[in-house]
Amino acid sequence: MQPKSALVLSGGGARGAYQAGVVRALYEIARSENSLSVFRIITGVSAGSINASYIASRADDLDGATAHLCDVWRNLEAEDIFRTDYTSVTRNALKLMRGLSLGGISEKLRPIAVGLLPTDPLRDLLNRSIPFSKIREHIANDLLDAVSVSATDYSTSIGVSFVQAKPQIKNWKSANRISTLQEITVDHIMASSAIPLFFPPVTVDGRPYGDGSLRNTAPLSPAVHIGAERLFVVGVRRWRDIELSTAPILQPSLGRVLSVLINAIFMDAAEIDLERLRIINQTVEQLKKAGLPTPYRPIEAFYICPSEGLSDIAQARGDDLPKIIRFLMAGLGTPEEAAEILSYLLFEPNYCGALVDLGYKDAISRKSEIAAFLNPTP
Repeated sequence: MQPKSALVLSGGGARGAYQAGVVRALYEIARSENSLSVFRIITGVSAGSINASYIASRADDLDGATAHLCDVWRNLEAEDIFRTDYTSVTRNALKLMRGLSLGGISEKLRPIAVGLLPTDPLRDLLNRSIPFSKIREHIANDLLDAVSVSATDYSTSIGVSFVQAKPQIKNWKSANRISTLQEITVDHIMASSAIPLFFPPVTVDGRPYGDGSLRNTAPLSPAVHIGAERLFVVGVRRWRDIELSTAPILQPSLGRVLSVLINAIFMDAAEIDLERLRIINQTVEQLKKAGLPTPYRPIEAFYICPSEGLSDIAQARGDDLPKIIRFLMAGLGTPEEAAEILSYLLFEPNYCGALVDLGYKDAISRKSEIAAFLNPTP
């Protein structure tokens, strides 16, 4: 039997468009290799949870699902994700500042909690686009093994992976991370993708949740706990070998500080977890060579990430943002200093379409590597 494979999709707001292009190319390569099992276990967090649930709900038509997902991202506008009218954004901004000045969020401010941008348009889009009830059917019909989306419980500060899976899959518990078996709904996706401060928390089973990347210290973990032995991981940050002596110096403006924080929240965990996995695999291999028993098993991972800086692409398209958002961004610093934040919030066709194309191009350029990963030599 072939080892179980899983598709692991990280977070990143509008950067999720890159994943759509990668997944489309992955499907085309997997189809040509007659190896579509990588789509049987799908895990996602934040924007990755949107892509994961979209694909899972259409597991009976992966060709149409991956093509349509690219189309959705290509045509996405900010108004499809959050309200952009001056009244809504300004009111929430004033309430947010008032709540922070009071040292917290007062009872009168709790209905909007700490969300600057109202996201009811995103909820409407998800309800229109994702037939969540189909996930149950696809698991029952053996098209899927499991789907997992992760969010952060604001009350306890722990990461929670919501898992819809076959009956043999059981809950797990790790340090600051737990799973719970539930049917995935629009609330779970909204919670997983609720970018802190920008998007309001979402209640699931009476508990407030925020973006899953906040406590996503081990983003590969849900797929491994479900039983995957091989992981196809899609990141949304270009890998760079940085030398301080040649790196540009950016002033620590509010925009730059927020960029560093958001980068740490959304993307560092995937790279760290992959490095942790590499070390564990080496240890397992050494123990096997020494004839010593170990409870661990080697997990092979294929990692793909952008070949270009997505913040650079966003910076060149910043004028596509709605006027009120451009006004707020202007207070964060220079366009270069705030480019990372912009790359998360730029839900506009020019930017998202460019990311879809880049994701597709990057995956196709590694076609032979991906084919070898999908069909490993015994």
